[in-house]
Amino acid sequence: EIKLQFKTMFGKDLISDLKSELKGNMENITLALMERSDAYDASELRAAMKGAGTDESVLIEILCTRTPEQITELKKAYKEFIKRDLEKDVMSETSGTFKRLLVSVLQANRDTS
Repeated sequence: EIKLQFKTMFGKDLISDLKSELKGNMENITLALMERSDAYDASELRAAMKGAGTDESVLIEILCTRTPEQITELKKAYKEFIKRDLEKDVMSETSGTFKRLLVSVLQANRDTS
């Protein structure tokens, strides 16, 4: 892992160094690339559902473009890093047909053959 190797070689935290040197979109992109993809997706999903209103485009972008295997890993990462159940959050933040579609996607049973 790059972060561990950096700390071993320089005795400093890579993420802290990046945050102090970068700003704006470049900082956001670089820090996102330093995370596991499932952990990043989990944090983006939580941000999209947290607070007033739900950013449905983020839910669609992430949940509808991942393979069943990635959805399974994403649900585990959401539980591990966010300490919440992804399906329950989606159910409480969406409604109607959109809710049914996302809950169906979260079952990770889609045929990809």
